Amino acid sequence: MAVRINIVSDTQLHKPLLLAAWPGMGHVALKAFVFLHEVLRAQNLSFVEEPEFFRVPGVSIQDGLVQSTVLPQSGFYYWKRAGTLGDLLFFIGDQQPVAGKEYRLASSLLDFAGRYGVKRVITAAAMPTSINHYQPSRVWMTATREELLTELTPYCQRILREGQVSGMNGLLLGVAKQKDMEGFCFLGEIPFYTTEIENPKASMAVLRVLNQVLNLEVDLNELEELSRQTEKEIDNYLLELQQREQEEEKSTEDQDGPVTVH
Repeated sequence: MAVRINIVSDTQLHKPLLLAAWPGMGHVALKAFVFLHEVLRAQNLSFVEEPEFFRVPGVSIQDGLVQSTVLPQSGFYYWKRAGTLGDLLFFIGDQQPVAGKEYRLASSLLDFAGRYGVKRVITAAAMPTSINHYQPSRVWMTATREELLTELTPYCQRILREGQVSGMNGLLLGVAKQKDMEGFCFLGEIPFYTTEIENPKASMAVLRVLNQVLNLEVDLNELEELSRQTEKEIDNYLLELQQREQEEEKSTEDQDGPVTVH
C-alpha cells in the first residue's frame, strides 16, 4: 500500500536530482539540505499525509496551557534552474518514521520522485571520528555504483569502504538501488562526543562539496558564522559537563567518608 502524498502545486521538472534528508547525528544532513532548499527558495510540491508514520512524544506547555498537537512535517520541494543543468527536488523529513515503516516510506517516496523523472538520489549523514570540534570537518562518500564513486572522486577523495549509514538517510539509497536508481551519500565528520549536538560545520563541509558537484554557487558564510558560535557552545557544554562530574565525584567522596587502612 502506497503512502499518501498530497500534491499542492504540480509541475514539470527537467532531469531532476532528489536530495533527501532526515534528522540524524549532528543534524548534518537535515541542516545542510534545509539550508540549501531555503537559500534556493525551493517551492512546495507536496507533503506526506500519514500521521501514523511518526511518533509524537508529548505536548508543549505555554503559560500553563497545553498547546495543540503539531504533527511532524515531511514534504517535497522543487527548484528549477535555467539552462541545461538538471532541476533539484528536495525531500525534507522533520522526523524519522516509526520502526517497521521505514522501508514502505522510502519505497513510496522514490516511486513519487520517479514520476518526475528522478534517476539519481543524494543523501547526507554524519561520520563520528576522533577529531575535535575546532578541526575542519572532512567529507567522505559512498555510492550505489563503483562508476559513480569514480565520477565523484574529483570532488571527494575519501571513500567509506565499509560501515553503515543508519536511518532513512542510509536506507533510502539501499531502496533506490533496488529500484535501479543510482545514488550517493556525503558524510561530514563530527567529533564522536558531539553526536547529539547540531554540527553546522559538518553540514557546511557537505555543502561545499555539493556546490561543486551540482554546479551551484550557494554562499555558505551564514553557516560559517554559525559554526564559530557552535564551537563556543560546545566549549561551554564540555566545561559544564566537567564541573558536573567533579561535583558528583566530590559528593561521592563526602558520602563514603575517609578510607582507613590498618
